[in-house]
Amino acid sequence: FSTLGPVDGLRVLDLFAGSGALSIEALSRGAAGAVLVERDRRVARVAEANLEAMGAAGDAEVLCSPAGAAADRLAGEGREFDLVFLDPPYAEARELLGGLAPALAAGQVQITFSNIISIVLAAKQGLGFEIITAGSNTGATVPDLAGLVAKKGSTLKTGKDFEGKRIAVNTRNNIIWLYARAWVKATGGDPDKVTYLEVPFPQMIDAVKGDRVDAAFVVEPFLSAGVGSDAVQMVAWPYNTVQKRVPVAQYAASKEFIRQNPDVIDRFARAYYKSVDWTNQNQGSEEWTKIVSAYTRLAPEQIKKLALPPFEKSVDAAGIDAVVDLMRKNGMLEGAFDAKALLYRTATQAPR
Repeated sequence: FSTLGPVDGLRVLDLFAGSGALSIEALSRGAAGAVLVERDRRVARVAEANLEAMGAAGDAEVLCSPAGAAADRLAGEGREFDLVFLDPPYAEARELLGGLAPALAAGQVQITFSNIISIVLAAKQGLGFEIITAGSNTGATVPDLAGLVAKKGSTLKTGKDFEGKRIAVNTRNNIIWLYARAWVKATGGDPDKVTYLEVPFPQMIDAVKGDRVDAAFVVEPFLSAGVGSDAVQMVAWPYNTVQKRVPVAQYAASKEFIRQNPDVIDRFARAYYKSVDWTNQNQGSEEWTKIVSAYTRLAPEQIKKLALPPFEKSVDAAGIDAVVDLMRKNGMLEGAFDAKALLYRTATQAPR
């Protein structure tokens, strides 16, 4: 959301809603309304309960439907949206290809911001994505933008300790879930003996405090706010333990749009590279703090506590290869995958 910028007044469509975490966060940041689409009726009920708990039910509609069918229905009704989340679990990548590729081909979406798991899976299924710039990444040191926390006084420290325990993740079968499992294994535990419960990021600290989970893999700003409240304590930095500088999310476009509009992609990439330079040079300054505060509506004193790594100017294919290797080891991907083929030229060097 820090990369997306303000969402005030935007109409949101969340086509793979899961627990509703993305829509709930958008609504908490001022979005005008949200339509959440989830095919699993039990999961849809969880999303409804989460919306109710967050006081956002009046601004949201939950549709229990496959994503493609819901997209067709909403288009037929003439419904329009300003922001569309396309973040499918890996098992639904085929549905993404079948139901949403027409929207990309029709030019309804030109550039998307998505996590690397979804991009890789969509590319594997032949969706025709290429990464055009970097976006969000973890750092090479700690503290980092996400960490594992437990209740104050907890003795849980390693993956072995978490066997038989519950870890909160925002979405199963995606990047937080994947690196939580990888951390458990890297620190001596069996990831299959840990329960991973879907909890929206804004609710994770309360879930730990209320003993609904034993720990939570939570991101900023909720991480620093929770640790600062003295209700939870740091356990580990899973991303950093497993892999330095994880390429978490990127900007991507369809190959067809890139081929037809190389000048647009170049201009977008130039703006991205310029913004990265400014952000990395000015992080922590008064001007930077004011901008981030205006986008996030966080108090300046809270912003100063955030652990934010420098933004990357290019995408490292080796980093994607490491993610792909983890996906393969956890049953999310089969067969060969060429990370370099996923990268358009602007993803590795600034356009002239």
